[in-house]
Amino acid sequence: MKKEKIFSFLLFTALLVLSSFLLINNLGNTPLKSWDEAWYAEISRNIIKSNNWFLLQWNGLPYFDHPPLGFWAVALSFKIFGVSEFSTRLPSAISGIFSLILIYLIGKELFNKTVGLGASLILLSTPWFWLRSREGDLDIILVLFVLLSIYLTLKAKSNLKILPFLALSIAFMLLTKTMIGLGIFPLIAYLYYKPQKFNFKFIFISLIILILTVGSWYFINFIHYGLPFIDRNIFITGMKMASYKAIGKSVGKFMLFPKPNLYNLHMGILLWYKPFIVSLFGSLLFLKSKSFRAILLWNITYLLLFFTSDKTQLWHFIIIYPAIALLVSAFVFNLSKIVLNILKIQIGKLYRFQIKSGMTVVLASVITIVFISWTGNRIVKGLYKDIVKNQPINDEIILSKAAKENEGTIYIDDDYWMTAVFYSERIVYSIPLSSETPLKNIPMVFENSSKPFLILTKKWILDRDKINPQNYEILKQVGDRVLIKSKI
Repeated sequence: MKKEKIFSFLLFTALLVLSSFLLINNLGNTPLKSWDEAWYAEISRNIIKSNNWFLLQWNGLPYFDHPPLGFWAVALSFKIFGVSEFSTRLPSAISGIFSLILIYLIGKELFNKTVGLGASLILLSTPWFWLRSREGDLDIILVLFVLLSIYLTLKAKSNLKILPFLALSIAFMLLTKTMIGLGIFPLIAYLYYKPQKFNFKFIFISLIILILTVGSWYFINFIHYGLPFIDRNIFITGMKMASYKAIGKSVGKFMLFPKPNLYNLHMGILLWYKPFIVSLFGSLLFLKSKSFRAILLWNITYLLLFFTSDKTQLWHFIIIYPAIALLVSAFVFNLSKIVLNILKIQIGKLYRFQIKSGMTVVLASVITIVFISWTGNRIVKGLYKDIVKNQPINDEIILSKAAKENEGTIYIDDDYWMTAVFYSERIVYSIPLSSETPLKNIPMVFENSSKPFLILTKKWILDRDKINPQNYEILKQVGDRVLIKSKI
C-alpha cells in the first residue's frame, strides 16, 4: 500500500510538472489575438477600471454574450500581476493544468489509474485543448468546471455533504458559458442516480445554492438592461437563434450537418480522430459497463447538440475533448486486456505456461500508455514550435499603441478591432461593424466626422477610396498598414 501511494504521488507530480511546462512556458511572449482574446481582456480590464463586477462592458457598450466568471478570473489575475499578456492567459493555463488532474481522477474513479493517466495524456496532446489553455479565453475555464462537476458527482454518491459543493461547481460552470454547459446535465443525472439514495434536504439546499449563485447575476442584468440582455445572452449567443422571436419556428425540423462538424472535430484533435471513431463504435462491446455507458452518453449528447447545428465552430468541441480522451484511453486498455487474455489462453495451450492475471493488467497498462504517448508525442512535436514561441510585437500592436498617444476619435477599417481597443485603451469605432456610428466607409468619415480623427487602415484602401493625401497625415506605417490623422 505504501509503495502504491508513493507511485501515485510520483505519477501525480510528473503530470503536474509536464502540464505546467507545456501550458505556462513562454505564456506571455505573444501579443493578444483578435477577436476573443483581446476582446475578453478588455472586458476584464474594464471590471478593474469601473470596479463593477456584475455589469460587463466593452468599448463603452454593455457586453451580454457570456456570463462573468471567466472575466472575473482574468480581472483577479490583473489585480495580482498587473495587466499583461501573461496575466490575461494565466487563468486558462491554470484551468488547463487542473483539468488534466481532474480527468485523471475521473478516469481513476470510473475505470483505473491507467485509464486516468492515458486520458490525461491524450487531453494534454489534443491541439485545441493545448492552444486554448494558452489563450485568454473562456473555453478551458468552462472545461475545468465541467470536469469538477463530474468528479464531485462521483464523490457525492457516497457522501451527500458534497452535494452543495457540486451545486456551486455547476453554478460556476453556468456562469462561464451558460447554454453549452447544460449538455452535461444528462451525464450528471445518470452518474448520480441511485434508487433510495435521495436526500431531499441536501438536494433542496444544493438547488437553492445553484439558483441564487446563477440567478443573482442574471437578475441584476435583467433589471438593468431588460429583455435585450436575455435575448442576446440566452437566445442569440447561447442557442444560436436570430432572437427569442424565432422560438417555435424551427419546431419539427431536425437536420444533421455532418460534413462541416466532422471537419471541425478532426481539425481540433488531429491524430486522435481515427482512434476516437474506432473507440466510439468499438465501445459498444463494453456496454455492460456503467462507466462505458456514462462516457458514451457524454460523447453522444454533445455530438448530437453540435451536429444538429450549422453554426457549430471548431472551438465549441473543446467541451467534449475530455470525454473523447476518456473513451479512447478506456477502449485501448480494455481491448488490450481482451487480446492479451486470448493470447494467454493460446500460450497456455501450446506451451503449458500460465501467465498470471495480474501480469495481463500490467501489460495492458503498458500497451495503453505506450500507444497514447507515441501518438501524443507525434502531435506535440509538430505543434510545440508553432504554439510555444516568442513572436515579436506585430504591426497591429504598434499602430494601436501609436493611436493611444494621439488625440481624436479613433476609427478602424481593418480586421483587428478587438486588438485595437485593448492596446489603444480607447473607444474605437469599426467603420464596417460598429452599430453606434452611421459612418460605414472612409469617405463618409472624412465628410461627416468631427476633426481631429484617427483611422487605422491600409494604404491601398485609402488609394482605392481616392482619399486626397492633403487631407491627412500618416502618423505611423508598418508594411501596408497605416495610422492616419485628419488635417484640420
